[in-house]
Amino acid sequence: MSDTQFVDPVVTQQKFTEELERFRQLKEEYRSKGVLLLEEAYPNLYFAFTAPSLNPVPIVFAVCINFINYDVEPLSVRFVHPVTLQHVLFTQMQTRFFRNINGPAPQALLQAQSDQVPFFCIPGVREYHKHTFHNGDSWFLYRKNGGEGSLCFLLDNLQLYGTSAINSYLFQFNFQMPNINLGINQYPT
Repeated sequence: MSDTQFVDPVVTQQKFTEELERFRQLKEEYRSKGVLLLEEAYPNLYFAFTAPSLNPVPIVFAVCINFINYDVEPLSVRFVHPVTLQHVLFTQMQTRFFRNINGPAPQALLQAQSDQVPFFCIPGVREYHKHTFHNGDSWFLYRKNGGEGSLCFLLDNLQLYGTSAINSYLFQFNFQMPNINLGINQYPT
């Protein structure tokens, strides 16, 4: 899988338009869940994910969803800064996207390789299918399987595992007192 366009751009543009239209039909539902379209610039859509149950409402994370070669390849999901839209590193992410499975510990769906670029580790995401651990799990097994890998499927899963369980703030404060000279001679002469 490559980031080089090899699918006819007209086809990719049409799929981009169709997926964006599906999102727009559900825009108010997504807004109520805290999913906001920030920018659309073919072949990319930028979304912010908020925690709408909190006040003030924080932006928890943002993503760039890339349509290059869709749907011969799955959509790419890259995490970005919600204001600058620049890619972020794994260490800059504040949520880990845990999924509870039958086992002793939840599964972390936010992963990164040695380059520290975070990726959403579920089938239907380009980075998942490119990863060496998943080389036997072909995108073509999911491509037409009930919407897996579609824009709305990805938004639903990012919201489910990224923000749906956020229901309170946790504050931590660290105070440092500067060395203040009050003009008092501490050591009499």
